[in-house]
Amino acid sequence: MKRKRETPTWRKWLYCLLPALAAVTLYLLLPLFPRFTEYVWVRGVFRIVSFPLTELMSLFPFSVTEVVVVAGIPALLALAVVFVVRLVRRADRRRVAERGARFVAFCLSLFLLLFMVMDGGNFSRPPTATLFGLTEKTYDAAFLQAVTADLAAKTNAARANVAEDADGYMTLSASKSATLRAADDCYKPLRERYPFLVSGVWRVKSVALSHLWSYTGYTGVYCPWLSEVSINTDTPVSEWGHTAAHEIAHTMGFAREDACNFVAYLACVSSDNPDFVYSGYLAAFTYCANALYDYDKDAFRTVFLSLSDGVCRDLKQRSSYWKQFSGQVMDSSQSFNDAFIKANGVESGILSYNEAVSLILQYYDTNKILA
Repeated sequence: MKRKRETPTWRKWLYCLLPALAAVTLYLLLPLFPRFTEYVWVRGVFRIVSFPLTELMSLFPFSVTEVVVVAGIPALLALAVVFVVRLVRRADRRRVAERGARFVAFCLSLFLLLFMVMDGGNFSRPPTATLFGLTEKTYDAAFLQAVTADLAAKTNAARANVAEDADGYMTLSASKSATLRAADDCYKPLRERYPFLVSGVWRVKSVALSHLWSYTGYTGVYCPWLSEVSINTDTPVSEWGHTAAHEIAHTMGFAREDACNFVAYLACVSSDNPDFVYSGYLAAFTYCANALYDYDKDAFRTVFLSLSDGVCRDLKQRSSYWKQFSGQVMDSSQSFNDAFIKANGVESGILSYNEAVSLILQYYDTNKILA
């Protein structure tokens, strides 16, 4: 009987690394072909793969991402212990160790490819300004001040339409679950004008360990491997609407944080839900006010003094909330997030969250909102 020829070791390793090689190829090629990336990749491959999974994840009333993270750590430790025990007991330790290493390499390799398909490749789609037909140019401090003042006025008006608690802070007009399920509805008015704003999300999840999660500084997360949206519901409720809309934007193929912040602002202020309208205007005002402070502190003070008492109370609540979580954990978490964003070709890292200001100014200019 002819003995079966054993597969060479190098070929076994090659098989393990094929997904990673495919991911690297996508990482290098997609930025070179933005139109292909937009119409074939983002609106084709990404949607075909992610939307069914997004729909499936929406069926679960809890955050599957949170369960995987919480249960995954002890599970991985248990597997590591089992592997070490097995390695010690086996005579062919070298063979067992090599097979274990290849298994880990394959899992990491597949993990990387899935990320590129579900999120990483979307970093290479055309600029957000191009997709929304915005005039791309720079603006002076006077225009920034005018836009910030307009946003302040609209934030004040939106604040008058929301409920508040006994302490004078904004409170939800509906239950937590009803509010989170209404998040995707914010996009419905926009889809006639921007048909590419489609998503499979119909339930945004609340994280059970939200208070502990606040130590990382995160308000929401899109898990690309599960195509699931979860938000931190321990934060002041004035943040919830914009945060939920921001994470939904990731499921629409927007990978950049500035794009998601801008898209979430448009969705919230286009909504007929007062809670989301206020959250959207408050977020946009905060981004622009912070930018104005860097340019002209006197202009910032002038605009800030125009805010209503209710808006000031909500901003103070936010500041007090996040102050209690400042420390090494938050710093380390934000440093990791900064490195992650930069690794995907966004040189400004976590500062890209605030680059939504440019998009807001361009939107105001293109649509002549101040005219």
